[in-house]
Amino acid sequence: MSREADIIIPDNPEKSDLIDSVLGELSQFHDTFGYYAQGVDFTTAKLPTNWQQRLIPICNENTNGIRGLCLEIHDMLVSKLVANREKDNKYIKAAINNKLVKK
Repeated sequence: MSREADIIIPDNPEKSDLIDSVLGELSQFHDTFGYYAQGVDFTTAKLPTNWQQRLIPICNENTNGIRGLCLEIHDMLVSKLVANREKDNKYIKAAINNKLVKK
C-alpha cells in the first residue's frame, strides 16, 4: 500500500508547494495519519493520450463532500511503467496480484 498521493489543483498548480508544506512527507499531517501528499503539476507524470477523459470522480462522506478526480488505474500503471522506479514496479506487481487490472 502506498503511503503517498500526488495532488494537483488544476486551476492553481502553483499551490503544489503549499500541499507539500501542509500535507507533505514529515509534516504534522503525515505524523498524524501515516500517509502524505506531494504537490505536483501537469509535467510530473507521463500519461497516455486522453487520460483526462478517463478520470474517476470521488466525492463522498470521506472527502467531506469535496470532489476529487483520480487517475484511472490503467493510466496510472502506464505512468508507473514509464517511470520505471523500484517503488513503481512493486506497485504494479501489487496491482496485478490484487486483480486491480484487466487484461
